Amino acid sequence: MLFAWLPIALLDHSILFLVAGVLIIDFGLQATHVTNQGMIYRVRPEAQNRLTAVYMVFYSLGSAPGSSTSTIIYAHAGWAGVCLAGAAISPVTIAFWARTLRATPVAATQRVT
Repeated sequence: MLFAWLPIALLDHSILFLVAGVLIIDFGLQATHVTNQGMIYRVRPEAQNRLTAVYMVFYSLGSAPGSSTSTIIYAHAGWAGVCLAGAAISPVTIAFWARTLRATPVAATQRVT
């Protein structure tokens, strides 16, 4: 999703760049959802409905501050600022993943056969 911000930043040149960037982000986000939910379902397969509900609640709770923050950034730094902030989120999430990888239950990362 990090690389999607480059075409999104080129919105001034063509709306097609925005469309391409949004499609890339959407694909990456959907892949992330599938991966995350697959991992948590492997740990507690009997609780899939509850886990999905909790996952989506926390996803929404995280999205709300992000939307508000992007509005503030846009007011102060314009579209380029929003794109830079969006791109900055990816390395932060990769660092968080790397830092918490050891705490991931083994059952979450094993393939189901």
